[in-house]
Amino acid sequence: MVRADTTPPGDWSGTPFGHLDIRTLVATERQQSEMVMVGQTIYGPGETHEHHLHPDAEEVVIVMSGRGWHRVGSEYYDIGPGDIVFVPANAPHSAGADEGDEPMVIVWVLGGAGSLEKAGYAAVPELPRVR
Repeated sequence: MVRADTTPPGDWSGTPFGHLDIRTLVATERQQSEMVMVGQTIYGPGETHEHHLHPDAEEVVIVMSGRGWHRVGSEYYDIGPGDIVFVPANAPHSAGADEGDEPMVIVWVLGGAGSLEKAGYAAVPELPRVR
């Protein structure tokens, strides 16, 4: 049993997401899971996460509160509480919270990997937003 609100943020300093509040909830390092990693990320107003991909894991993002956007490939989605975004393995994606007073809180699941190292992580250039 684990709770996001009592799990301290991890030390992600020195990474592209060191500015975010990221809490690892289920992972190889915590429960010896082999095929799934679950975490919570809190984006402050206007904060973003770089465009990247995971070559060896699928990802599901569930918005718990706040509003923002998620990009998968060239598709942009405006997201809010209750929305779920599926990211196929090896698909470039990025996210960010809307400006304003409320942070965006998401829960994410990496399927097929119990750690970020096993999922893989690679930054990719982001193309301009076209609507």
